[in-house]
Amino acid sequence: MALMGIAEALSLKGRVNLLGVLGAALLFYVALSGGPWWIVVGGAAGFPAFSVALSPFTCSIDVLGRPLTIPIVPYLLLAAKLSVLLAAASTLAGSLLLSRSWSRPLMSTKGFTVPFLFVLMLFLGLQAAQAFGLALPLHGSSTLSYPFFFGGFNVALAVPVHAELTGEYWLALAAGAVTLAAKLVHGRLRGAAGSRP
Repeated sequence: MALMGIAEALSLKGRVNLLGVLGAALLFYVALSGGPWWIVVGGAAGFPAFSVALSPFTCSIDVLGRPLTIPIVPYLLLAAKLSVLLAAASTLAGSLLLSRSWSRPLMSTKGFTVPFLFVLMLFLGLQAAQAFGLALPLHGSSTLSYPFFFGGFNVALAVPVHAELTGEYWLALAAGAVTLAAKLVHGRLRGAAGSRP
């Protein structure tokens, strides 16, 4: 009996999947905000030796104050942004058309998978960087040591490094959890409301 009351409240008496609408709104914000999900800064606070700000939708790499650009990256970022925007739009449509029998396939879980894939790819990338002697942390502070040969001398470069997952990442993860919950309860909400073809 209590579950029916919750289902009615979450669906506005069978008209709309409110969790889906909330999840879609969060996904739209996350995709359009342009904020980085992971930041790493190496060097002094006033003039860092390098800085990296990454998300599936933005990439900014600066080395000694100069931006590093890779020509294909903007196109990959645009494809990721459009993919998440399409997932948000389909989730919103499925949520607003709760009473339709074909609305459940519109509920996307892409918002849930993108944050996990981002951290997985970031972790694998950092592990690959260690093969080149660059031990960057995923989260926290450390000292990056890089020995090299210069002018007949062995030189060891030591740079303090700070990395963190930003609030934008945690918001994206929350948006993914809400869209996953919306998809999981969608059938129950639709069943409580009665469906139409």
